[in-house]
Amino acid sequence: MDKATVFEVRGMTCGGCAKRIRTAIETDLGEDTAVAVDHRTGRVTVTSSRDITPEAVRAAVERTGYEFAGTAA
Repeated sequence: MDKATVFEVRGMTCGGCAKRIRTAIETDLGEDTAVAVDHRTGRVTVTSSRDITPEAVRAAVERTGYEFAGTAA
């Protein structure tokens, strides 16, 4: 069963920012991972059949130059 985890990212201002983050996470976590990014809310939803660690998402986000703020409440 697929599990969705929502993370918060700071510093996104446009759709281009969202695309960079989505591409980085998809590249790092593989094809079986779906990523939805909303730059207006600063939320990144990662859906996968396997467990996704916050550290893996953090690495991808920070590599793109944005601030990873952890798992959303």
